[in-house]
Amino acid sequence: MTARTTASRRLIGLIAVAAAVFTSTGCVAIPDSSAPQPIEAFDRKLPVNAVPEPRRSDDPETLVRNYVKAMADPSGGHSAARKFLTDDASKRWDDQGEMRIVDNVSVIVDERTEAAVRLRITADQVGRLSPEGQLLPASGALVTPLTLRRVRGSWRINGDQLHGTITDREQFLTAYRQADLYFPDPSMSRLVTDPRWVFGATPQATELLARLLQGPSPDLSGAIGSGAEKGVSLSGPVSGDNGQLSIDLNNMVDGDAANRTVLAAQIIWTLDEAGITGPYTINADGAPLVANHDHGWRTADVQSFQPDPQEAAAVPLHLVSDGKLLRTAGGRAVPVPGPLGDGRSVRNAAVTRDLSRAAVVEERDGKQVLLEGPYGAAPTEVTSGRVINSPTYVADSSDGYAVVDGHPVEWSVDGQGSVRSLELDISAVREKAPGPITAMSVAPDGVRVALVVSGRPMLAVVSTNERGLPSLTGVRPAAIDIDTAVQDIAWSTGSTLYAVRLGDETPVMRIPLAGGESSGLVGGNLKPPVTRVSASPATVYVTDTQGVQQLGVGPGRTDQYWTSVSPDTRSSTIPVIPGG
Repeated sequence: MTARTTASRRLIGLIAVAAAVFTSTGCVAIPDSSAPQPIEAFDRKLPVNAVPEPRRSDDPETLVRNYVKAMADPSGGHSAARKFLTDDASKRWDDQGEMRIVDNVSVIVDERTEAAVRLRITADQVGRLSPEGQLLPASGALVTPLTLRRVRGSWRINGDQLHGTITDREQFLTAYRQADLYFPDPSMSRLVTDPRWVFGATPQATELLARLLQGPSPDLSGAIGSGAEKGVSLSGPVSGDNGQLSIDLNNMVDGDAANRTVLAAQIIWTLDEAGITGPYTINADGAPLVANHDHGWRTADVQSFQPDPQEAAAVPLHLVSDGKLLRTAGGRAVPVPGPLGDGRSVRNAAVTRDLSRAAVVEERDGKQVLLEGPYGAAPTEVTSGRVINSPTYVADSSDGYAVVDGHPVEWSVDGQGSVRSLELDISAVREKAPGPITAMSVAPDGVRVALVVSGRPMLAVVSTNERGLPSLTGVRPAAIDIDTAVQDIAWSTGSTLYAVRLGDETPVMRIPLAGGESSGLVGGNLKPPVTRVSASPATVYVTDTQGVQQLGVGPGRTDQYWTSVSPDTRSSTIPVIPGG
């Protein structure tokens, strides 16, 4: 886990700028001195189901605080929380919809008699959990009034009931844990991560698969493929016997074996990544989901769909320096073969993971030109503009994206090597985040996109609009707790981003897709400003005034200091990781 951000940062640096309140009584300012702790950085124990119960000795303030905690448990229509209500209030309470996650809870008594109390809950909103289990953004204050009365000698809530549910951060962390669902990309060849938060000590196979079959989160709508899972449901709970899980599906209409294999991959990787291991027997309408798999599936059977696979061999880091495209070898940077390694006009670059193709931005006659072609050969012009940045390839493809004069452009290469380009529809981006797009990074799944818009880190997905054109939709902030302008952004895996920002304090930030505050990487020996970032699952590379620095962040390798990738780099050098 990386270092925490400063104590003044907001708890959940998620994804949208939303400052909502549960009640019509209005907002109050959040104190600048509040110091909520990040969900990602919180030292969590395994979740447990325990929530408080009302006691006869509880005073009104204690009862209300415990009521907030009890609302974390959704079981039985929030039966645990209903114990704090009178029978009439329980009948009136609409507990459906989102759950607000709050911090710094206070209970303020406005009026008190021997038989009744009128009070207010005040708190800082730090997140909201959607009915689908997606952790979404919230900020601002929550103020909601409650009325209590004595019932057979005990206090109970009986009036001014809130809508929906709330719980405090500590109880949320105790009661919930994060799990990833997986959906296919439009090519049906890769899986896209869809993080969810589920109630309970450990993820349950039946609940995870029920959520999987209900479909993706709303922000992925129109951006993923659809195959055999359409209309399918579980016919009963997932069962286990002798170390093998049995999964029975209903209403399987799609008979295509390829689509059914994709569904198997979704099921297997969703369960495996949650620690629910196979083998898995998957049947559909009483027969094996796919022929020849009646004895069970293992992860090896769907290995090509593995989310964020670790590369068997590390690809060499490339650099753009002094107008040339270089590759690192033995701690030194050497020019790549061909014209891109011996010129002086290269300003940025992207390289495919298999080192078969390269795209570069060159300076020519007062403008910038995007060129693409076989690695080591002369490239072909794709498009031009005043400023071109963020060239990137889609995983396992010769297609890619770049930002041309603030507008994302998609390029594609056909079987004959001809290249064409097309502007993306970014109307949804303009609606949520007006301003110039200065950086763009495409996730390894090829679906999710990170943007820097007017210094703000944003998330989107690549979808197709009603005219059949590529579009960026599902737009939301990637983090709302980064308080200086972001310079560059990059995916390391399908669920983790790194951003570099202005300022001397924690200039490199880690942003989790699943929700939670962004956290600062160690930065003691960096020399800001830090202007560029590129990342793999194991290493983050940044450019500061000393050149290109690297930091190990993979499992079992969390470096304490940044080190130079090569003595040849300088403050204008750009790190390029092949593949994106």
